[in-house]
Amino acid sequence: MATKFIPIEQLRVGMYVARLDVSWFRSPFLRHRFLVQNTVQIEKLRRAGITRVTIDLSRGDNVERPHEPGSAPAPPSPLRFSHALVPSQGPKPLAQLNEEYAQAQVAKKQLEQSVRSVFSSISEHRTVNRRQTTEAIQKVAIVTRTIPNSAIFMALSAQRAGDVSLSQHALSTCTLALVMGQSLGYNPLELQELAMAALLHDIGLLQIPAGIIQRSANTSTPLPQRERRLLESHPQLSILTLERQGGFETKVLQLIGEHHVRLDGSGYPQGTRGEFTSQRSRILAIADHYDELITGFGGASPLAPYQALQRLYREAQDGILDQPILSQFIKLVGIYPVHSRVRLNTQELAVVTELNHSALHQPVVTITHTASGTETPDPLIVDLAHQGNGSPERAIETVLATPQPSQTHSPSQAA
Repeated sequence: MATKFIPIEQLRVGMYVARLDVSWFRSPFLRHRFLVQNTVQIEKLRRAGITRVTIDLSRGDNVERPHEPGSAPAPPSPLRFSHALVPSQGPKPLAQLNEEYAQAQVAKKQLEQSVRSVFSSISEHRTVNRRQTTEAIQKVAIVTRTIPNSAIFMALSAQRAGDVSLSQHALSTCTLALVMGQSLGYNPLELQELAMAALLHDIGLLQIPAGIIQRSANTSTPLPQRERRLLESHPQLSILTLERQGGFETKVLQLIGEHHVRLDGSGYPQGTRGEFTSQRSRILAIADHYDELITGFGGASPLAPYQALQRLYREAQDGILDQPILSQFIKLVGIYPVHSRVRLNTQELAVVTELNHSALHQPVVTITHTASGTETPDPLIVDLAHQGNGSPERAIETVLATPQPSQTHSPSQAA
């Protein structure tokens, strides 16, 4: 077999990939041998951080072979720009964003089914099916490598207010933590441990009487001290379940035990010193807390994603959460995440189509409706951070509900 090791920039349609330079956990494909049939496959590899691949010259094109007709990427859709300065590559067209979001919704439903099976098994047998859990984590990892993070974040958060499903909370926390770990360059074993801990961090709640969990949601009437202590023991109950079963790494158990620890000592278990927790424990704490805030899981009043991020930012400023990790989290999610539908101060309706990492509160938006409610005939893209003097000074006034329906599950379905 004649092979060649090439940089990802030279990969094109017609080549046969014989090997990738990463393990399966960091790869967007289940198989590492395939014929490149379209540019979407190449883009998935780039997004996965793959820099070099091995191609099989006997089964596909060589680097020197000229481009065949139709192999070049399609030209971008025509867009109308305001005087705002937009990034050189430009934001994605709405049609592409909508397609990515639709793919994320489909993937989310498939992941939900896998994770519900894991929790159904735990609830029924009081043990964790390790093979089933590992397969669910593998599916999450593949989705995070093949679908843009922005679409995944929106699919996981859209219309989740009041959704107290334990399995859904576990899926969201696992996905967010995994994306964070990938962005920080963790190796496959570190990612596997983080994802396992994030998926199973709350299984101890299955041993808490349902009445206590329900009463904890009533913020006007605090739980009696005995019930509060029992509820706060759920990280230890999660660890005990896994220790009795055996076969789970010590680092996974440690991450689970620390997911409610806070740097200022305000979390639990009481007496745990947050300054000694690992970076991965702090990632899990932020991912868990964020999903609790947007759903109301654990008794909090549901917040919009941007409100949840504001709350997390204040807590980081107060020394409760790790500020550098939270900053990275916000950069990934965005104060106003891509796909968010917003109303501007001009009363125009728009969709956030790209983040400004130097000004997260001023993303790039595509205006879809005029102030009178009329749909705009052509896309108008405005970079809120760089607006020209000749246009009205636009700013986001409020975030609107995402129109696409999202199926939720009751607590009884969670297990």
